[in-house]
Amino acid sequence: MNSHDSLLIWDVSGELSSQGCGTSVLWQSYFTSNSDNEVSIPQLVEDHAELLKQSYLSLLYELGELMVNGKSVIDHLEITPGFSYWWMTLLNEKCNFAKSPQTDNIIKLLAFEKWIAGKEYSKIILVSSNSELANALRCLFQELEIKYEWKQIKQKKREMAGFAHFIYDRVPIVVQGFVWLAHHLFTRWRLKGLGLDRWCLSPAKMTFVSYLFHLDINKTKNGQYRSGYWAGLPDMLATKKVQSNWLHIYTKSPLVPTAKAVKILIEQYNQSHSNNQNHVILESFLDLRLVWQVIRQWFRLRKAQRIIIANVRKKCGYYWPLLKKDFFLSFNGGNSMSNLLSKSLFSKAMFTLPQQEKGCYLLENQAWEFGFIHAWRSAGHEQNLIGVPHATVRYWDLRYYFDPRIYESSAKCRMDRPNMVAVNGVVAKQRYVDGSYPVAELCEVEALRYLYIKDIHKQKSISTANSSSADILLVLGDYLEMDTKLLMELLRSAVSNIEVKLKYLVKPHPACPIYAADYPELEMDITNEAIPALISKCSLVLTSSVTSAAMDAYCTGKPVITILDPTKLNLSPVKDCKGVTFVSSADELVKILNVATKLSCDVDQGRSYFHLDADIPRWKALLIENKKSIDNK
Repeated sequence: MNSHDSLLIWDVSGELSSQGCGTSVLWQSYFTSNSDNEVSIPQLVEDHAELLKQSYLSLLYELGELMVNGKSVIDHLEITPGFSYWWMTLLNEKCNFAKSPQTDNIIKLLAFEKWIAGKEYSKIILVSSNSELANALRCLFQELEIKYEWKQIKQKKREMAGFAHFIYDRVPIVVQGFVWLAHHLFTRWRLKGLGLDRWCLSPAKMTFVSYLFHLDINKTKNGQYRSGYWAGLPDMLATKKVQSNWLHIYTKSPLVPTAKAVKILIEQYNQSHSNNQNHVILESFLDLRLVWQVIRQWFRLRKAQRIIIANVRKKCGYYWPLLKKDFFLSFNGGNSMSNLLSKSLFSKAMFTLPQQEKGCYLLENQAWEFGFIHAWRSAGHEQNLIGVPHATVRYWDLRYYFDPRIYESSAKCRMDRPNMVAVNGVVAKQRYVDGSYPVAELCEVEALRYLYIKDIHKQKSISTANSSSADILLVLGDYLEMDTKLLMELLRSAVSNIEVKLKYLVKPHPACPIYAADYPELEMDITNEAIPALISKCSLVLTSSVTSAAMDAYCTGKPVITILDPTKLNLSPVKDCKGVTFVSSADELVKILNVATKLSCDVDQGRSYFHLDADIPRWKALLIENKKSIDNK
């Protein structure tokens, strides 16, 4: 066999080994040392991004519309009148940065399929530890009648997450569902009934659904509600004498680590804001009858899964090995129990709430949101529901994108969406427009989470001439442990070769702590100080590949260095921003940090990204001046 007749697919983060093949396809690298014989799949993805994204969204749309025994998959999954569980599945959620990591490999496989079309190879060798990818490629090459060999390498051992998680991961997926439900009820049953008396009799006509997270530390210690998601909006409503209801979704954090702490905090909120705010937690609506309803729905859902699975598998073709896990997790295990429970809790919450004129919720297109929207409408509240993307809308964050045909559907179980999406700037709006979202359902508002940026622009400390910040590198951690670890390991590997003297100031994400003892090579200060104050202290910023905090730094004029993870799509919010440096290796990081003193700040960069008026006139117009309806024209 001649070398040009063979192909090597290198799905390894380490240095390429030729394995005796002519052409090499690099599955995890943007860099090619030989442009004639090496092909970068991540680069191909970027080169054909829009086509690949639309192809993937089209595949998911067609799965939902697939006819099985005279009914679409969507209709088979109708669990309450007019609502299909399809919209709560991992397949529809498309959370490629956390819940569904194989989604990125589907996009890469689409790029590879496009590249290999018309080429002839007598043998293809895959070097990878990814069994799902290996099986998908096996199916593809069987169809193409190409000889295929998988050279399996050992998968890196994951750090032990604890004995309980170790056992949970090894019990049958069906058992996992009941284990999850039992654990959730055991740890959160004490929240049952919390704040319900005020909720059921609330005179407020405006409701907000938000995570009990990203809380102001000082305000929280004083029992007052202030969240980075909403900034001064609740205070503005109080000043205007507008009462509001707040339905919180509990996310464990160092500030609120237990259900007991949640109970105390909600009670303090209701006491501190008794004149203008009513606060409850989603688990306030728990009861035994509701739990039994969830279990019954779960069994019906598994029955529906058995009806559709064969047809779905056939439709997926060689993508099935990459979609299989998300499919089964969606209908079994803890994921399905969590989805059904949240839907039932939202339904009870909305039906016990007096008639509402407006509603706002944090929009990320997570599973619970579709259950909430349907509950809001089923309970007869006004058709003035506003979805609020609280951070950036990233190009490759697939949760925000759907096949355009979904927006045109008039089917009984069509996808529920808000009446309006409140985008925080021209860039976010353009992302939605490019994704074929109905323009009439978009309105522009101030970026509540980023209002502080305008104040930083006024500070003299933005200049690198300020000696107090000239040698400080701010390292911003990520929500996910794997992304934070990649960031810190790359910095650890680089530090011994960095020639300039830098101080390392590390800010972990509240949900993912960083410990100095884990990185003894780094002389660093770990801080939980707020990002606005930290940005003013530093001269440049190093971020992970996913965190929205990269945009905070960019819009304040700081030079930004972002770690690019070639195993994933480029999920950075500063992906298309001029002046941002992307690195994917320790050597690249060393090179840029060794010229750190030559990097200059640009106070004008990102100024047009967000709407940043501290008086929030757009929000006032949306929520107060147009109380009865939202102008969709």
